[in-house]
Amino acid sequence: MKKKNWYRGLSLADDKYVVEAHPDNVIQPKRNRVVISLIAACACFALVICNLWLFIPFSTTPPDVSHYADSEYYGLIQKLNVLTFVQPKYKNNAAKLWAGIRDIALGVRDIALGGLKTESVAPGEDMLDGTNGVGGYQEITDNQVEGIIEADRIKRSDKHIYYLDNEVLRIYSIEKENTTEIGSYTLYGGSKNDYLDQWEFYLSSDCKTVTVVTQYYTKTDSYSNRCVNLISLDVSDPVNIVKKDEFNITGDYMSSRMTNGNILLLTEFVINKQELNFDDETTFLPQIDEGNGSHSIPASGIVSPDKLSNTRYTVVMKLDANTLDLKGTAAYLSYSEDVYVSENHVFLTHVFADKTENEDGTTTRNSMTEISCLTYGGDNFERKGNVTVRGYVKDQWSMDEYEGILRVFTTTNATTIREQNHSNGTVSAEILQTATGQSNASLYCIDLSTFEIVASVIDFAPPREEIQSVRFDKESAYVCTSIELSDPVFFFDLSDLNNIAYKDTGTIEGFSTSLINLGNGYLLGIGRGDSWSSFKVEVYEETEDGVRSVCSYELKDTDYSTEYKSYYIDRQNQFVGVGVIDKGVSRYILLHFDEYKLVELVNVQLDGEPACMRGVYIDGYMYIFGFNDFKVEKLFD
Repeated sequence: MKKKNWYRGLSLADDKYVVEAHPDNVIQPKRNRVVISLIAACACFALVICNLWLFIPFSTTPPDVSHYADSEYYGLIQKLNVLTFVQPKYKNNAAKLWAGIRDIALGVRDIALGGLKTESVAPGEDMLDGTNGVGGYQEITDNQVEGIIEADRIKRSDKHIYYLDNEVLRIYSIEKENTTEIGSYTLYGGSKNDYLDQWEFYLSSDCKTVTVVTQYYTKTDSYSNRCVNLISLDVSDPVNIVKKDEFNITGDYMSSRMTNGNILLLTEFVINKQELNFDDETTFLPQIDEGNGSHSIPASGIVSPDKLSNTRYTVVMKLDANTLDLKGTAAYLSYSEDVYVSENHVFLTHVFADKTENEDGTTTRNSMTEISCLTYGGDNFERKGNVTVRGYVKDQWSMDEYEGILRVFTTTNATTIREQNHSNGTVSAEILQTATGQSNASLYCIDLSTFEIVASVIDFAPPREEIQSVRFDKESAYVCTSIELSDPVFFFDLSDLNNIAYKDTGTIEGFSTSLINLGNGYLLGIGRGDSWSSFKVEVYEETEDGVRSVCSYELKDTDYSTEYKSYYIDRQNQFVGVGVIDKGVSRYILLHFDEYKLVELVNVQLDGEPACMRGVYIDGYMYIFGFNDFKVEKLFD
């Protein structure tokens, strides 16, 4: 009986397990609690990360660059690191996100009210921050300083005329009506991706070497790199021109001069803040290639103020005119707007804004110019000194060194700004800016032995006038200022700096973009007439009471070249030649001043841009050159 019950119990147990093992009776595992725990943990983690992203403050200090301490450029790297660091506009991402939402809401509101509002910008806000040589060389460029030769598109010898027709150097015979092109050399091509429309050259005194100065840029997938290119050509045989040497430096071409067998090359290099990488010197240092691979400009040749205002270098180099060997280099960081080269010095200008907080809550901004001077006569460039004047310098013609005194004309400008915040937030969404500006013209005379201002004439022009052109002539100076289309021309007597006298023409129609000493007591002005679409040439003379207009020549609906070197100035014969676009047709005009009026001697159609046209008068004939075009005009029998 007991045995039977034992078997029955075993059988029941087996049946129980069989039933539980049936697929329909499988018990699902209870995972809900685990899943909920995981989700909660992830949510908490995400919340922590989100809060960290939203509320961790943005860094307000530049990144650490101490690991570059062993670099010869470490001091420069520290300054650039501070200058290029962008302070965060918002405290953190939460403030940035809230400002974005608010701006969207304000935008929707403005659209509903009838249109988007635009901020007014204060006026000026964006602006403030000749003699014969060996081999028959004949100088025909009207150089600013006698003996300091400037590059041009045209040069000549006693046998040939050399004209740089953009990328093609053309050499012409001088044979009156039988003049022909006897040789040419095409510079374009090679490894450079593209050339810009900047072409000029020098001709050596023996007329055997041409040195071309041009600008090109190389393109990659991410950016383009600008370079200045000097190419030396052997032109001793015009029929067989041969390339000699080449020199390259990264940056933009500013200007150049040739003196005493040397070429002074001035370039500009701007650091791209988006590409700045202190591990890669090419992103923050000008690169020089003398034919053996590129290298950075040495740290010993870089001059910079304690606090940088911009990321722009002005690089001054001295090269042997025959071999293009580099003889000296100086680089100025945070310079320069304009460059003036005298017989012994290079002057660099740096414009900045001087801000003054007023008692009424307004801010006054005065434009200021720092002028730095370096000597170039020795083996190395030497910094001589600097001085600061009020106003900004228009161009190189506004500066002149004479007997140890630097004379400078500036346009002074003061702008007062009032700001009111209407957004009631950390970031102003609407700023009301009202500004009143006042411009004028001033003269400063600086003693180069002390770099102190020894004489000045402040605000000599009518209110709101700005300097348009300046011409110095030893102890005299002529200045054209303008407001709209009115044009006073001032004459300055600078013979006694303790008693500077000046007089003017009064108000006449138009203004001159170039003033030129024509000789024999006459001054020539080239510019606009009574409208912005007119072209006017005017002759002035000094009188006891002022500066008198003698005569003028004017064309309507005419554009003209403002490139000074494109003008042909012949003081001996009282000629002036200039390229124009007259009613849509490009032409070249030659005028003759006979002491009574301006007489038109030549007016011919010539292909090309007016700024690229050139002309020269030789033995009764006018030789004129344009784009793949030239003319020879007989003037006198």
